[in-house]
Amino acid sequence: MALVKKNQRSFTLFGQFVLVIFWSFISNVNAADKSTPSKFRRPKLVVGIVVDQMRFDYLYRYSKGYTDRGFKRLLREGFSCENAHFDYVPTYTAPGHACIYTGTTPAVNGIISNEWYDRPSKASVYCVNDTSVSAVGTTSVSGKMSPRRLLSTTITDELRFATNYRSKVISISLKDRGAILPGGFSANAAYWHDPYLNNWVTSTYYMNELPAWVRDFNARKLPDSLTSKPWELLLPLAEYSGSTADNSPYEGSFKGETAPVFPHDLPKLKATDSELIRRTPMGNTYTLEFVKDAIESERLGEGAETDFLAFSLSSTDYVGHQFGINALETEDTYLRLDRELADLIDFIDKKLGRDNYVLFLTADHGACANPEFNADHQIPSGNVDESLIRDSLKVFFQRQFGDSSLLLNADATGIFLNRSVMEIKKLDPEKVESLCSQYVLQFDGVSSAWTGTELSRSLQRDGIARLVQRGFNFQRSADVCIQLQPGWIDWFRKTGTTHGTSYAYDTHVPVLFFGAGISPGATFLPVSVCDIAPTIASLLHIQEPSGTVGKPILPVLE
Repeated sequence: MALVKKNQRSFTLFGQFVLVIFWSFISNVNAADKSTPSKFRRPKLVVGIVVDQMRFDYLYRYSKGYTDRGFKRLLREGFSCENAHFDYVPTYTAPGHACIYTGTTPAVNGIISNEWYDRPSKASVYCVNDTSVSAVGTTSVSGKMSPRRLLSTTITDELRFATNYRSKVISISLKDRGAILPGGFSANAAYWHDPYLNNWVTSTYYMNELPAWVRDFNARKLPDSLTSKPWELLLPLAEYSGSTADNSPYEGSFKGETAPVFPHDLPKLKATDSELIRRTPMGNTYTLEFVKDAIESERLGEGAETDFLAFSLSSTDYVGHQFGINALETEDTYLRLDRELADLIDFIDKKLGRDNYVLFLTADHGACANPEFNADHQIPSGNVDESLIRDSLKVFFQRQFGDSSLLLNADATGIFLNRSVMEIKKLDPEKVESLCSQYVLQFDGVSSAWTGTELSRSLQRDGIARLVQRGFNFQRSADVCIQLQPGWIDWFRKTGTTHGTSYAYDTHVPVLFFGAGISPGATFLPVSVCDIAPTIASLLHIQEPSGTVGKPILPVLE
């Protein structure tokens, strides 16, 4: 009995010793967690910002009018990739958003354009249209959307998967494609603007009814109040140093205006334009107010896992298309955006703390100078006549092969051939493609053309051909891909501008990182926009998206 009691006492002492060691270990682990540098801890929130049609040079071109709290703060306290480009064509909104969040190009993620000719249905399809879902928050076609045409996962998908779907992902944009593609397949919610109701809506892909906070936000009718006053210059005219004079011949007017000059009478114009909120900087205001409501109502960044807020600012694109890259309206839009981004960053700072979130800012594409402006300044440029190319090709096919139905569709970016007719006529597809590519080279503004056969071969190309190949998806892309000459655009108007080419004015965009674990700095080394997603994956210590071809940007992580 005495031996038993002695053993019990020894066991008790041993147990106490083990307990002391255990709690000491736990205390050391907790102390280590608290002292671990922020770059080795997952942030509470990731904020992805896409500024639609923001050229890289806007960071500096308009800097005299920027505050110290917006773009300048991101440059000063964050990390800037000064030589970041898209490495594919075409540079449009849908491919841009898909690239940013999948870390890959249209050749892999399948989003080859905003819309494209679909061979199986023999009709044009929109990148996020989905007739199998129903609208939520509206009865219009604006709600029948989903990410089902995307072929790769997104960084937001991978975050959801890595946390067993405990992380929350919310994606927002006036444009449906700007909300849906960043949210990927697994977003808790994606919201976009319905111009018919001037409300935020979604689809049954995500939910069966709008949350109460979204319904309450819609009930405030902000688009009405935001367009209840004229759009006037934010600053005195003399402080706008990055623009041409007001009322230049290169700018487009609002419907109902006699000239594109300040002030723009928004109360009068909105009676005949349901999308007016999109076409003014007030569309960014509307979006950012909704973003703040989402952070508050969804309690983003307050849970045990990292959340992800993706949003795109679309009004910069609408303003750019209408007024061009040299207009007062464009500069004013960015000066206003600078202040509103500053307010948002301050809001997140106060809500979560500077070291608890990571933010990145980029663009889905740039934009070209107006061809008329270029011509007036002795710079080669022009507008391509797509209808001339299309009609001439029909005549060419009729003369060459006795059948104009060989042509399915054609525009300034590519030519779709009728593969069924070629098979029936026993024509060699490669030969037909080659003849077609040679024929289109005669048109003004066409620089080069590549056949689908040569692009689908594994040979890795250089220069612009490399960008064309990375944008080529055999199942979806044209049989002949066309590249325009520098300065030329497929734009049917004399005013405003567009984008879509492989040239620097369309491919060079800002890539900024800011927040937890991001040391101030910059790199002038080449960076691909495909590198954003794997960089965020590295910061979060999760798997990169399934189709990723990009690499982590090492200077950001060091």
